[in-house]
Amino acid sequence: MSIFALIASLAAFFAALGLMGAGAVGIAVRHTRSLSWGGRHDVPALRAAVIFAPALLALLGTVALASPARLFSPCHCVAHGLHHPHLCPHHPELALPLVVPAAGLVALWLARAAPRLRRLAREILAAARWARAVRRLPVAWMDGVPLRMADCGAPAAFTVGAFAPVIVVDRRLLGALTEEARRAVAHHEEAHSRRRDALTLIALRLALALFPMPGADRLIDAWRAAAERECDRYAAARLRDAGAVAAALVAVERACAGAREHSPPALALGAPAGVALEQRVRALLEQVEAGGTAPRLRNDALAAALAALAAAALAGAWPGGSFHHAVETALGWLVSW
Repeated sequence: MSIFALIASLAAFFAALGLMGAGAVGIAVRHTRSLSWGGRHDVPALRAAVIFAPALLALLGTVALASPARLFSPCHCVAHGLHHPHLCPHHPELALPLVVPAAGLVALWLARAAPRLRRLAREILAAARWARAVRRLPVAWMDGVPLRMADCGAPAAFTVGAFAPVIVVDRRLLGALTEEARRAVAHHEEAHSRRRDALTLIALRLALALFPMPGADRLIDAWRAAAERECDRYAAARLRDAGAVAAALVAVERACAGAREHSPPALALGAPAGVALEQRVRALLEQVEAGGTAPRLRNDALAAALAALAAAALAGAWPGGSFHHAVETALGWLVSW
């Protein structure tokens, strides 16, 4: 029971810090109008960082609270006094006064997140079924990019699969495009595949399921739009013709007009321009004027994870016991209040 009290207390601190961080980030996003970014300087990794921020804050705070310095140092409970609960691995029984409120907070947090987590799990399974099905289709190569040709029910091109992405192109769409537009679509989807954007989308949805923010759907849409522009830039660099990619976006949008009743999986990333057509074309034209080069295709979730690990290592070494003792004192005040 005492070990459970310690674990529940740390989990409750993680949940509370993340939820408070989500509220603060949501308010900051609303007041700074960060959703209005655009153009070639709109980096998808920064969009992803905004969504990951509450989870990162919760992780860093919890690591600082239960840092290696506390785990491997001599017991500090007597030195700090027994006038408040202690989150001490040497004496986990001193966390018993926190077990009921901590377990209740964690249970409430998980109960509220459960519907979003169930929906995400269903979408992951649906995307995995799609990926398994299309992998059985014959491979058609377009400018060095492997494509699976399918009858999707509507003109579409998209990448599905988190760890082993597969590029799917509808036969009707391919028949409606010129050779140059087909190459543009192939390289656009190649960029989604190499960036592992489906994996990033799952990580972003998981972060928002655990720590929901106001305007979460708009934040996801903003990241997807930035990722689409990044893939457009890559395709333009591969073709050495941004104008050809812009023309391909218009052609894809024209082919998809009035045929959106059959949509790809929710976790798929695709080439159709949709409502962001004008912004994407403008970003491509800016690339022409600036003489832009191909972007580096890095996974946004992996970049965030590496940054989190580095920050967690720092949080484990600093600020030492002062933060730990301050949290324990505040928890003691809350329990006795």
